[in-house]
Amino acid sequence: MDAGWRIYVIWACFAARLLFYAAMLPLWEGFDEWAHFAVIRTMATRGVLLVPRDAPVSKDVEESLKLAPVPWELRDYPPPAVTEDAFWKLPAEERQRRETAFREMPANWRSEDGKSPTAYEALQAPLYYWLMTPVMRSLEGWSLAAQVMAIRWLSALIASLAIPLVYLVGRAVFADTHMALGCAAVAALMPEWALDVARVSNDCLSVVFFTGMLCFLLKLVEEGPRLRWAAGLGMALGLGLLTKAWFLTALPVVALLFVWLGRDGRIARAARSGAAAAGIAVAISGWWYVHNLMATGTLSGLSEAVTLRHADLASGVPQVSWITAIDSILFSHLYFGGWSSLTVRSWMYHLLYIVTLLAGIGLLRILRRPAVGWLLAIYLAFWAGQLYNVLLISMSKGIGTSMGWYLYAAVAAEVVLCIAGLRRILPEKAGNWPVAGGVLLFGLLDLYTVHAVAIPYYTGMTRHKLSGALASLHAVDLHAVNFGEIVRRLTVFKGDLVAGPVLVALWVAYLLSATVLVVTGFGKGSPGGRRDILR
Repeated sequence: MDAGWRIYVIWACFAARLLFYAAMLPLWEGFDEWAHFAVIRTMATRGVLLVPRDAPVSKDVEESLKLAPVPWELRDYPPPAVTEDAFWKLPAEERQRRETAFREMPANWRSEDGKSPTAYEALQAPLYYWLMTPVMRSLEGWSLAAQVMAIRWLSALIASLAIPLVYLVGRAVFADTHMALGCAAVAALMPEWALDVARVSNDCLSVVFFTGMLCFLLKLVEEGPRLRWAAGLGMALGLGLLTKAWFLTALPVVALLFVWLGRDGRIARAARSGAAAAGIAVAISGWWYVHNLMATGTLSGLSEAVTLRHADLASGVPQVSWITAIDSILFSHLYFGGWSSLTVRSWMYHLLYIVTLLAGIGLLRILRRPAVGWLLAIYLAFWAGQLYNVLLISMSKGIGTSMGWYLYAAVAAEVVLCIAGLRRILPEKAGNWPVAGGVLLFGLLDLYTVHAVAIPYYTGMTRHKLSGALASLHAVDLHAVNFGEIVRRLTVFKGDLVAGPVLVALWVAYLLSATVLVVTGFGKGSPGGRRDILR
């Protein structure tokens, strides 16, 4: 197959994996999923473009949090809410009663306000919710579970659009087509990225715009200040800013890029291109940030930023244990399960830490490559945003951490830089091993986390310990639940769209896709050495 066909295969495999993940995840297991869903529901039923931050969720969403098991992170919710841990300990009759009550919730509850909680994700930029609103209206007669699954699957398909863009970012850095394809294959196997975007959330759209922004940025680096690439950059940046506030981290780097493009007597061309990019981005999203400033006194509108808008942030810097905070970001980036905080053994994280460190050492040797340098600048700027979020969370909640899955917005930069760094530091005879090692490591991690961590927990075979850590799966647990019961338990509170045969078919497609992606990564690349493999 030529490169064109191979990227379509990788893309299809990633989409198949995401569809399975979306079907496997219990209702509301995705991070803040019910709050994202509630914003879409309110826009659809009330016909509003912006939802107030304190808007109540609909009554059926509120009731679902009492009937279906909630994620471990919501374990302090008052009864009758129960976690996955507690749900499978309930008598079969009680579980059946809850399922029946969930299926038979009155249709009019969708348009009635609940008493608590609120749709707090209304603080987010509105583009994703606008796109999902007409979809929600078309699903008006569907059950709550079916609506959630339909939006999940659509979100997963949107996220899959990032894969060909990851390939294009790789092509902008590597002269070897197979290395670029390998970057896409490695990204497609990352389990935490799949968990992040296979849910109702705006992350699926933001990763597409962020990766598209990187494509246009690298085109400018390669070809100089051309208006069409600047316009594309402004479009991707503006749409991204109207999707997620973390695009603010890219603004300083983009501004510096146009300054750099003005060298060698190209100041006028760079100024025109920069003005075009800025004008388009501001025209698309500027109104939202003016709205935030007027309503909250902050650009991002994040709840922590609003709480601390009059605080002296510098005073909080010494109070944060930055090493611990960075470790927690990496920890929750590599694998953190869904909202039930599922984790794997510590040595697995440490192995990936070592690989990352080696890649960083390799990058030091190729920073003079413009594509590498600017890609790293964007990635480090995103990390600066993560550390800013650490400071906000530490000062407002007393916990020095941030959410590592946010980093998947910059997954293209991360994967391409990691493979480029490893390719530079390994012996020249190593050839394609950075890609092969990447697909092997993440392929094994993906299969392990799905079958030995997530599914056992979601079906009641394992539970959290008193310390909060997840208990390991043992052979005795496997005998407690047969395959048919596992499938049945994975389909509860999912509606008619995820019947047993559908889940099994998606499961098989997921396994085949994982196999194809690993095989793709072991293909042969171009014979060139380390020096000519980078552009």
